[in-house]
Amino acid sequence: MSNWYDPDHLSEGTVRDNPGHTENDDWDCEIELSCHKTENSGRVSTVFMRYLRDKYGHKVADRTLKRAQKREQRSRAEHIPTMSTSIQMPSGVF
Repeated sequence: MSNWYDPDHLSEGTVRDNPGHTENDDWDCEIELSCHKTENSGRVSTVFMRYLRDKYGHKVADRTLKRAQKREQRSRAEHIPTMSTSIQMPSGVF
């Protein structure tokens, strides 16, 4: 029996019975990290990263953290106001 959520069609009807399939782990790790950051004012503790590495493996946890940091960096860059290059001097006598 294959399931619609199993792209390799190797499942026998249960979730996570395909050990070589890590896309769900990436997604689950991403969700856990996002929830943790929301609950802890955007901070990720060393202890929590150790937990993610134990649960999902070093590769998945580190990749997830790098993606989150990159998203955060991009959002900060978008919110930085830039100085206008065409500054107009006010008219009049001072």
